[in-house]
Amino acid sequence: MTIRLNACLECGCDLAPGPKDREFCCAGHRTAWNNRRLQRGAALYDLWMAHRWQRSEAQAAGLFQALCRLVSDYRAEDRAEREGRRSWRRHELVLGDRPHLKAKKFNVRGGR
Repeated sequence: MTIRLNACLECGCDLAPGPKDREFCCAGHRTAWNNRRLQRGAALYDLWMAHRWQRSEAQAAGLFQALCRLVSDYRAEDRAEREGRRSWRRHELVLGDRPHLKAKKFNVRGGR
């Protein structure tokens, strides 16, 4: 699937000329996009935090496999309900907003 940079992330229609960082054709589509991401993100957050910080319990429960199944389900929904359009932002944009995530060293209080 080719990613069209000048298309609405929600409906896929061509965007009218405007700001280069524009991602949606209307406010309603921006809201629908973000609501879906919030809804999906809650389950991912809970499972990933358990996977990261409760390792033995997570391994016994097969949480990594559950995470993979969950995102596969989300992708199947995208294909069925959104004509295959992805429902996530490009990783470059996410990492660009959070440069500390690419740091070689990090310190997490209470971490390992």
